[in-house]
Amino acid sequence: MKQINNPLNVYVLWDESLKEGLQYARSFFSFLNRDISDPLSRGIGIPVYFRTGTTPVKIDLNNAQHSAIILFVNEDMIVSENWRIYVEDLCKQIKHSKNHKIYPIAIKQNAFNFTNKLSPVNFIRLYEQKEEDSTEFLLRRITHELCRLLYGHETVSDTLTHRLQPATAPLKLFISHAKEDGVSLAKGFSDYLQTQTELKTFFDANDIAIGNEFSEEIKANIQNSVLVAIHSDRYSSREWCRKEIILAKKYNRPIVIINLFNQGEDRSFPYMSNLKNIRVNLEQRDQKDIYNLILLSTLQETLRFKYQHLYLNYLNKKFKTNIKKEGILSRPPELLSLLYLQDFKDKYIVYPDPPLGDEELEIIRLFNKELQFVTPAMLPLINDSSTSENLNEKFLIDLTIGISISEVQGSTRYGFEHLHIQDSLVEFTRYLYASGAHLAYGGDVRYDKNFNFAEILFQLTRNHNQENRRPAERVTNYVSYPIHLYRTIQEAANLHDVATFIDVHPPNDLNFSKEEFSCLPPSQQKYIWARSLTLMRERMDSEIDIRLIIGGKTLGYKGKYPGLVEEAYIALKNEKPVFLIGAFGGAAKCIIDVMEHGKSDELTQEFQCKDKEYAEFKNYYNKEALKENLEKIDYNSLQRFFHTIGIENLNNGLTEEENKILFRTTNLTEMLSLVLKGLKNIKKEK
Repeated sequence: MKQINNPLNVYVLWDESLKEGLQYARSFFSFLNRDISDPLSRGIGIPVYFRTGTTPVKIDLNNAQHSAIILFVNEDMIVSENWRIYVEDLCKQIKHSKNHKIYPIAIKQNAFNFTNKLSPVNFIRLYEQKEEDSTEFLLRRITHELCRLLYGHETVSDTLTHRLQPATAPLKLFISHAKEDGVSLAKGFSDYLQTQTELKTFFDANDIAIGNEFSEEIKANIQNSVLVAIHSDRYSSREWCRKEIILAKKYNRPIVIINLFNQGEDRSFPYMSNLKNIRVNLEQRDQKDIYNLILLSTLQETLRFKYQHLYLNYLNKKFKTNIKKEGILSRPPELLSLLYLQDFKDKYIVYPDPPLGDEELEIIRLFNKELQFVTPAMLPLINDSSTSENLNEKFLIDLTIGISISEVQGSTRYGFEHLHIQDSLVEFTRYLYASGAHLAYGGDVRYDKNFNFAEILFQLTRNHNQENRRPAERVTNYVSYPIHLYRTIQEAANLHDVATFIDVHPPNDLNFSKEEFSCLPPSQQKYIWARSLTLMRERMDSEIDIRLIIGGKTLGYKGKYPGLVEEAYIALKNEKPVFLIGAFGGAAKCIIDVMEHGKSDELTQEFQCKDKEYAEFKNYYNKEALKENLEKIDYNSLQRFFHTIGIENLNNGLTEEENKILFRTTNLTEMLSLVLKGLKNIKKEK
């Protein structure tokens, strides 16, 4: 499999002294990629990477066709020699490329003193904004610039530099509304766009067709417009409003619905679904806030539409799947869009992530039972399939996949943060459920709210109640002693229908009550924790078919070894297929390092025993292990095991070359594609 390069990668850079830096970075991630606080949400899907710390990870501009580098410049960055060298190197790489841009953001006026390499670049002046408006202001400005980058619209400086090349005409913004109750908002928004914002060079509001009676002109305008529909009470009852929506869908244009209901409508227009929809209340919000909300949503949908078009077409060419251009959709399929494809002769329709649920697929398959509807991660499987194979079938039914995932200390040194790992869990869970797999997870549902992967998993499970199966039939949660002692009856009742819980008990001589356990010495408590966790992992391993390992702590854990390391160790000892994803660092990367190079500094006794509590526990454990004839804690032996096993014995259906890509790729679609390909090969062999 060839490496996947996105049409666009976004990087957010800030010095760790900027207290708002991570908050801004997370806002960009949620807006441009996906809102991780809502695991069921759809997003644009643009990869957003973080760069911070004293020695930020290098940015490889060859990983994407376009790169957008959002640079927060504060005083500490200005005086940092490391940052100056880092940014000047980026400037040199970007200097002669229009595909890669730096967007510097001035926290204070002295930001312009940072480096003369940025002197020709226009800064975004954040210091001029009110603090409460800063995030929305930045999202609007950056999204505007990203739209320019992908749509090929030149800036003023570009036009001055290339006078012989005419600037690209602005996109048309077509505001569709009913005259009776939508004209005030339509007119106000149009005027605001042209007089109060910087977007008039990107969106052309001068040719907006407001109540235009001439059908041919309206058709011509909609074909290259972004449609904003003011959905008021009277909207659906007006013939031309309905036609404008249908024409925009026919010509596959970006559409945003502004819900302006007062009383409601007698009959909703069925073809206004499957679209970006926002609610505004003219009585409760300031007009400027309303216009900015509409503007931000319109920019987001405009960017999403273009990015998905570029991304899906790129993947189609890269994997030589030869899906016809009409079969590449920038929004999920629906019956109306399929009617426009009734002469479509291809076998596949590709649409943006995430995969549709069974209830929707069942309806759209009525249109043509021969068509297969696939998302980006499934594209590499097309050429790997026989012509008769149906990729919409649940090819992972009867397979149980153990998901091993936890947070990583110091993940920022790899360019990631915890939300990137959460995002990977969301996408893997969606695809595995959509493919029919049963999932297994070992962890505490009462875990720290900031790092609770079980909670995300359960939320997704509720949403994927396929084939009338109870959600509890889709995921098994293994819980070790003494964790289940602290689970209340209320917690158990609340989650009864979400997962099948298996409480794993310790050996009888270590089975204390909650009160007795709390009175034991710390080393003995840790010993019981470790024995119990090992038993839980062994029980789980005996009941799963495959192990997927992402991230993982290497310090501050409860077991004999870092949790994900022990889970990989048990699985490989039992010759279970294992997938290792190394991009986020942590335990998974340590195992990869040992397999490839024979060592990992973090999987040594010296590193682990820097923690005095762990050192004491290790000595206690090994004394007890000698008495009980158990395997001792031995990091030298552990490293020899992983190195001897090697890549060739992962047994995961992938070649050595494909596994090496999986070890290193930062592209989530590529991770998904490789894992699905391996699972498909494993299933074939069963």
